[in-house]
Amino acid sequence: MTDLHETPTERRYWLRSGLLTLLEKSAGLIFALGTAMILFRGLDKSDFAAWGVFLIVTYFLEMGRSGLLQNGQVRYLILHRAQPEEYGAINTTALGISLIFSLLTNSLLWFSVDWLARTYQVPQLDAVLPVYFATNLVMAFFYHFNFVQQANFEFRGIFWSTFWFRGALFGWTLFCFLSGRPLALPEMAWAMFAGALAGTAWSGLHARPFLRHRRGIDLEWVKKLLRYGQYVLGTNLSTMFYKNIDKLALGNLLGPAAFAVYDAAGKVTQMVETPSFSIAAVVFPQGARKLESEGPEGIRHLYEKSVGAILALILPFLILSVAFAGPIIWLFAGAEYAEAATVLRLTAFFGLFLPFAVQCGTILDATGRPALNFAFTLFTAVLNLGLSYLFVDRLGLTGAALATLTGYTVSFALQQRRLARDFGVRWWRAFGYVPEFYKTGYNLLKNILSDRVVKGERVEGG
Repeated sequence: MTDLHETPTERRYWLRSGLLTLLEKSAGLIFALGTAMILFRGLDKSDFAAWGVFLIVTYFLEMGRSGLLQNGQVRYLILHRAQPEEYGAINTTALGISLIFSLLTNSLLWFSVDWLARTYQVPQLDAVLPVYFATNLVMAFFYHFNFVQQANFEFRGIFWSTFWFRGALFGWTLFCFLSGRPLALPEMAWAMFAGALAGTAWSGLHARPFLRHRRGIDLEWVKKLLRYGQYVLGTNLSTMFYKNIDKLALGNLLGPAAFAVYDAAGKVTQMVETPSFSIAAVVFPQGARKLESEGPEGIRHLYEKSVGAILALILPFLILSVAFAGPIIWLFAGAEYAEAATVLRLTAFFGLFLPFAVQCGTILDATGRPALNFAFTLFTAVLNLGLSYLFVDRLGLTGAALATLTGYTVSFALQQRRLARDFGVRWWRAFGYVPEFYKTGYNLLKNILSDRVVKGERVEGG
């Protein structure tokens, strides 16, 4: 995502931070997909559905914490980096809010676990959700260290924290699979806890140079962070809701088996999210800076080119998913989930809308418009809720995918109209950047290979 008017320092920022963030998201995705491939073969559909509901619930909490704190903490730390007292007050206050969030959500889970188990016909939740109480407390520090690093444009520790957090569960399931040990859901939950501890330790080591705190929580900063984060919290939860309502509707109306089959297609489609959220994490710290230095024109360019970069990465995946849906599902989940191939051909098209939606939210948050971003995502969540229950009741598995695809289409039209009015964005220009990124990637690869050839000739020639 470089341009002619960007300085060499800015180019290095985009390349280095973009690569590290992409590696972080990719590592998490590879571990998640690897774990899913083992679970598809090692669990029956009922246990797999129970674990899927558990992951959705815990991911709701993770996204809720990120929404409440991440953008506000990162934004204010960037603005106050030269003011040690304010910087320390922001850090201390943010950590305090995060710990209180863990305690409150643990209480909520305690009272709702029986209801969740009955509603989605997965009694196994009674054994795994209590284990997450400990993990939830550790995650307060995990995310605090990561947010502090992001505010200081440091992404190495974020990569390693994700590596250990997601890798521990994969390592445990792989060990069980290779050794013939039966997979047990409570043991998997404890493996996730161990990964959270390891990831927090690594992230803390990398965040240590930036961990300036001040004694006591500052009530003024509590108000500022919550005032900013309330909309982002609503946005994140609404996003999680409309991205998972199709699966939840299936589980509620058709039972755990339908949830498991649909989730087989959903796990493959998750690969599209990796470049979207990787580039979003890099774009956010730059959004406010672009608006201040270049105005709406800078935001327009940032949005169109970042979406173009994501499209360049996901278009080959989309084409392969549509053309080879059957073999992909067979390889990923096994013959038992063959009917998910039809669903995958539809869910693959989610990838065309996701980059536009994710970067729209990133730009709106970075330019101080979190309320508008929340309004868009809440509307999409409510729309998807109604469409999912209507379509699933009539069309089953295919209806769930069509409902989400329809919701994405309507939301896309509304978001692009607003971006065009405020920043002059034209969505079709993003596709114009795709060949440029392919050309840049080809030239980069050619230069790397040329350098290796030259070095090899030097070695041979003495």
